[in-house]
Amino acid sequence: MLNVVAWGGMLFLLLINASPAMCHPTCNDINSPRRIWIEIDSQILNALFCVTGFGLIPWRFRDLWYLLKWRCGGRRDALERLAGIHEAWFRLEPGVDVEKTEQEEETTASPTKTWKLDYVIWLYCWNTFFQCCLSGFMWGMDRYERPAWSTGLFVALACLVAGLAGGMVWWETRKVKRVEGEGEKEREGGE
Repeated sequence: MLNVVAWGGMLFLLLINASPAMCHPTCNDINSPRRIWIEIDSQILNALFCVTGFGLIPWRFRDLWYLLKWRCGGRRDALERLAGIHEAWFRLEPGVDVEKTEQEEETTASPTKTWKLDYVIWLYCWNTFFQCCLSGFMWGMDRYERPAWSTGLFVALACLVAGLAGGMVWWETRKVKRVEGEGEKEREGGE
């Protein structure tokens, strides 16, 4: 995280021309020190984003597999598996044969709408896809051939979908903790 902040900060300063000494012969000359360092920064940031974009593929695709088994195959056990995996923020509607005690009803968060699970899983998979596109442009072309729009577009899309998914997880976790966290404290205080 500190690397992303540091290299991202340097990239920002380069993009706003905060160092006029690097603009030789001009700021936009492809061989100016400014443009060379923009390329170095961009490659480092791409590599850092690949850590999560590619490193989390096994878990993201596992979740997608269970989601598709449930959505396309109607397998309730796949949904229950996802609910267990995402228990920090996702609460499943209990089956008709499951009865709650009065105490459990007071201390259990309400069921999460299932579309939110689709939303999070698909957005995280799209994050990986956009990271693949970005890496293809960054590693498949040099800075002379790469279209200028490609880096900005795929960085923005990858950050947007990851931020939206992360925001949903944060919001739903907050809701669960607000209900179940208070119930936990009440039980501990009463004993």
